[in-house]
Amino acid sequence: MSGAILGYRPLEEPSEWPLVADGVRMVAAATCDSVPYPVPKLMLVLSGIATFAERVGLARDPMVWLTPETITRYLLARPSLRGSTIQTYRSILLRVREALLWLDSGRKPTPKMRASRQRPAPYTPPELARLLMWGRGLPGTSTHGGSALALLALGAGCGLFRRELLAARGTDVTVLPSEAVVVAVPGSDRLVVCRAMWEEALAERARSAGDGYLFLPQRQAAEPKNGITNWVKRIQRGSSGLPELKLPRLRSTWIVELLRQRVPEDVIAAAAGMGSTAALAPYREWVPQLTQAATTRMLRGWA
Repeated sequence: MSGAILGYRPLEEPSEWPLVADGVRMVAAATCDSVPYPVPKLMLVLSGIATFAERVGLARDPMVWLTPETITRYLLARPSLRGSTIQTYRSILLRVREALLWLDSGRKPTPKMRASRQRPAPYTPPELARLLMWGRGLPGTSTHGGSALALLALGAGCGLFRRELLAARGTDVTVLPSEAVVVAVPGSDRLVVCRAMWEEALAERARSAGDGYLFLPQRQAAEPKNGITNWVKRIQRGSSGLPELKLPRLRSTWIVELLRQRVPEDVIAAAAGMGSTAALAPYREWVPQLTQAATTRMLRGWA
């Protein structure tokens, strides 16, 4: 399923596609198990409306793409769509919108936990898409865009703790012949395979960093107090509509995404540096139940 999402390309590949591709893939990955449509169809419809929104100058934001007004404008701009096809496209987009809204703010009630067991909420797919587009839009210097992408990739892509992220160097990152990107986590014996959505940014950052730090390579202190927080506040100042970038939320996003995709919990716990799968309990409140179709597919043994 992830291969179908990451490998998708529109037939004509319009010039707008590279600008919206990451956002489309994030939305599809977050919602494919919550909507009753095959991934290729989902990618076809999402890529179409995202490209349309970019072309007409709308905000590069999945929740803007999926407003009822944008959906209507998009369908009216496609005269080749007729009859039941129009209804199918509208149904797909509305169902994806519902799924995103649920992920964004509609969590089901869960039993109260002790404060010590609560974890920061993961970023929603639209929030993560905004952060990625923001990071890529920063000047490509080591103190700006490079460090922003390193923070996003090591947090949302690898789930590293603060101390591990600060200690990570370019030489800790290896690109395998399969093109998978692996991080040897400093101070531990863990090897973490970066999520495919972030591996290109992390590999590029590692090549430029060499044996220097991936995040803020010019810093003097190995573990500066509040180094990440202060840098984020300074670099995000004046960025309207952007969620505050926090490493604990990036790590939560990484864990919850793995849980939503039903990666075995012992694998997640080991990669996250947890003593047991019991430590994953606080994150399960953000994991929706599988649809009947997805449950059937998994029990039957199909990918």
